[in-house]
Amino acid sequence: MASDGKKYYYKNDQVDTSYTGFAAYQGKKYYVLGGTVSNYTGLTLYDGTWYDLNAGAVNTQYTGLVKYNGNWYYVEKGILNWNYTGLTKYYSTWYYVFKGMLNWGYTGLTNHNGTWYYVKGGRLDQTYTGLVKYNGSWYYVEKGVLNWGYTGLTKYYGTWYYVHKGMLNWGYTGLTKYYETWYYVQWGKLNWNYTGLVKHNGSWYYVEKGILNWNYNGLVEYYGTLYRIQNGYLNWGYSGRIWYNGKWYKIVKGVAQKD
Repeated sequence: MASDGKKYYYKNDQVDTSYTGFAAYQGKKYYVLGGTVSNYTGLTLYDGTWYDLNAGAVNTQYTGLVKYNGNWYYVEKGILNWNYTGLTKYYSTWYYVFKGMLNWGYTGLTNHNGTWYYVKGGRLDQTYTGLVKYNGSWYYVEKGVLNWGYTGLTKYYGTWYYVHKGMLNWGYTGLTKYYETWYYVQWGKLNWNYTGLVKHNGSWYYVEKGILNWNYNGLVEYYGTLYRIQNGYLNWGYSGRIWYNGKWYKIVKGVAQKD
């Protein structure tokens, strides 16, 4: 270090004012500009590569975000990594980086170390639980993490959808249990308008306005045939007579017989 407190790059015992580049000194790599070692802290461009400097030395120990001209960039071991896309932690908050630059405009899913997370406005949102669309499919997120283990209903903008193993299943039609109540799902959405019979695991049940009605006892018409329902369940073992809508019906093995 010279008497003026600066460091210089010497060649043949003289300051080489023509030199701009890097030089090693006491285990560190310093940036030299016109023979003088830079005291700059931040990003600097040299020969097509951006370096993160700390008082002129490449900050090889640092991996994370660096602000430059109003934007945030991802630095890996002191060098801006334009190839990186994913999450990075900065002062207890996780941010989404796209091709080396923090992307404030991104909302969606991203994979980090094998787990999928929900990002909103460039930040990991650990408060969100619900559906998220990603590459044409809908996924179920719970507290910011995609939950592959979840199967059941979830509400999204006023409509209830059926999720199977973390993905919205548009192909499912049938019953599903949610908080001790059974609901009728049609093509992936809860159908509040449906009243009738539904087959589930080999048995038939009576659904009223989208909810399995365990209290119903009587007859239900299904595709032109009347069936005997007891406590919400089609009873194939029942044979006898039943009064329904002002008329007696003869039931044989759960099915009303025609006169």
